[in-house]
Amino acid sequence: MDKAKLLHELLQFDTVEAGYRRLYQANPYIPGPGFPLIHSWTEFVANYKKHQQRATVFPDQPLSDIATRFYESQFFVPRTQPIITAATEQSLVYPPHLESEIVAFKHLRYLPAFEHSLEFVKISYVVQGQCYFYLHGTETLVPQGSLIIVCPNIDQAFFVNDDQSICINIIMRRTTFEETFSPLLMESNQISDFFWQMLYVKDFSNILFFPALNNPEIEDAVLHLYEESQETALHQGGSMIIMNSYVMLLFGQLIRHHLTSVKVLTGQHQRQAMPQIIHYISENKRTVTLTAVADQFHLSKGYLSRYIKRETGYSFSSLLQNLRLKEAARLLGTADLSVEEIIDQVGYSDLSHFYRVFKAAYGQTPGDFRAHEQSIHTLQRPR
Repeated sequence: MDKAKLLHELLQFDTVEAGYRRLYQANPYIPGPGFPLIHSWTEFVANYKKHQQRATVFPDQPLSDIATRFYESQFFVPRTQPIITAATEQSLVYPPHLESEIVAFKHLRYLPAFEHSLEFVKISYVVQGQCYFYLHGTETLVPQGSLIIVCPNIDQAFFVNDDQSICINIIMRRTTFEETFSPLLMESNQISDFFWQMLYVKDFSNILFFPALNNPEIEDAVLHLYEESQETALHQGGSMIIMNSYVMLLFGQLIRHHLTSVKVLTGQHQRQAMPQIIHYISENKRTVTLTAVADQFHLSKGYLSRYIKRETGYSFSSLLQNLRLKEAARLLGTADLSVEEIIDQVGYSDLSHFYRVFKAAYGQTPGDFRAHEQSIHTLQRPR
């Protein structure tokens, strides 16, 4: 990677950025009491014209999508035939729709700060300069070298209003963490707890903020991810194996060097028991019972059952089945084991029952699922 060349390219203005820059320079729209966070292009136009001091030519069409919600189907190729709804029918101007589980792109400078939520996970890293992050109406300055992890379904906003600032967004499906980054979930630290809760706790809304890390290995991982993502966009030549490795390196560096500096940017109380309970169930999924979990955490079975249901939306048996099926799906795609060996490893004893619940969950028999996953891995091997 030629870092100097890449940074030079990132500092260049594409058509969309140049359009926003022209509007901002004519009439700065800095978030605050005079120009609140917006929720649509129409709202931006109305607020801009209301506070306009200098005349400027306004675009006839939106420069990029400004919405209150963004969906996986807008950024990632559907794993199965998607159900098209009015909410998911749109396509993004920026960034492009990519055939990848991980997408990295530059946050548009001068893009108006608009409050929105995501169906997926986002990691934002400030490569150079600074940006602003908004949560519950509170502004947080995010300096160079900082990283923010935003879990799904949280209203938030970013704003970059400087020519020399570069912020890279890395987005991935929520389920990618459990399927691809399972070693991360096996750790016992604040980051693994964060992702366990993100996957299984209802209404979880914590955001992790690592201020001013200035870690060159994290920066290199982010820039490499960006390069691989652009290769995918331009030539379909990026490699998921390489991108996954850089994400693991990024999290490895956070875990090894920066756990003590992390800040939680949310008003919701972080529940400490649930991640450990889910981790215990996952580690012992082959033979675990509700009684065993209750004994491990010194809780009554009745209380534990209600607590799991309240916090995750799953009954104990549904949660256990979910964990077993996801492990079975992972093994079908990656391990050279027979279906019989896999179901024994994850804790099923009845082959016909396993086939029935697996097809209900994934829409395919285990054999068809394995064939599909193996064909995908074959296509994703580095050329």
